[in-house]
Amino acid sequence: MDALIEWIWDVSFWHWLALAGLLLAIEAVTPTTYLLWPAISAAVVGVVVAVIGPFDWRLQLLAFAVLAIVTSVIWARLAPRRQAAGGHEGLNNRGQSYLGRRLHLSRGLPDGRGQIQIDDSWWPAKSADGAPLQSGAMVEVVGHDGTVLILKPV
Repeated sequence: MDALIEWIWDVSFWHWLALAGLLLAIEAVTPTTYLLWPAISAAVVGVVVAVIGPFDWRLQLLAFAVLAIVTSVIWARLAPRRQAAGGHEGLNNRGQSYLGRRLHLSRGLPDGRGQIQIDDSWWPAKSADGAPLQSGAMVEVVGHDGTVLILKPV
């Protein structure tokens, strides 16, 4: 028991760097960022102890706790803004990304239904009013119903 108490009283910078490494290792195998900021905080406390020299373990623990809480709270407040700003509304909605695009029909749409080629893909398509569209006609994508593009002659 005396060895444990002596070990606690003699916390060195290596202990903090080992804790930082352990937290980063756990963070690496989990899909979250919950332990990233405590790991960075432990590394900062370790560097401070290495530069300044050893001081009371209770102050080191207090510095770690305060730093971990502050950095985690700051990250929690900034992360949603950063993620919201980087989002793209039509990313997983391919039909939405084609709205407003004008194309020439390489195949006609008899009965107002058929397929249209966009870039290197063929998409199911229908005319907006159900009227047939001739091959070579210029059309605009005005909507979509699932994967079916809705076309209007231009």
